[in-house]
Amino acid sequence: MFDLLTTKEEWEWYVIRVISGTEDNVRSSLMQRREAFGLEQYILDVFIPTHDSISVRKGGEKVKRKKNIFPGYLLVRMIVTNESWYIVRNTPNVTGFLGAGTVPVPVRGEELEQLKGILTEKSEEYKTDMQVGEYVTIGKGPFEGSEGKIVEVNRQKGLVKVMVNLLGRETPVEIEFASITKK
Repeated sequence: MFDLLTTKEEWEWYVIRVISGTEDNVRSSLMQRREAFGLEQYILDVFIPTHDSISVRKGGEKVKRKKNIFPGYLLVRMIVTNESWYIVRNTPNVTGFLGAGTVPVPVRGEELEQLKGILTEKSEEYKTDMQVGEYVTIGKGPFEGSEGKIVEVNRQKGLVKVMVNLLGRETPVEIEFASITKK
């Protein structure tokens, strides 16, 4: 991972728009083009803001994949010269720089701080179709075989809170997504 807040007066971070879904290809192309044109000291880094998305399939299998936080956008750390601007702007699938007019506008420090916060907050996210109010059966752990109603879904931690009947009382139990099945 890169350091968003390293300061150096010559270079700045810029946002470029790309055709959505081509972010990885554009990053690779930019890195190759900077070497081919000898612009390593001007185009320093290309970053795609992503976080891990975890889906739980039937049977409890967890599938982890990278999910783009801002589809259609990349961050480029660069020193803007006519040559570096031309190379970035004319890379296949790049539609332009984010900003007003034709001159690229760098990302402000407070915007970088905000982005860093988003990346930290969204470090990992679980995907599930489970909803509050659904009835489930616990398939693993000390409550295996118990049935209950979902009262809370926590997608950041991959947990659901299920109300199960223990000793004649409704008791909330936190269970991983992978350990329950819908009724």
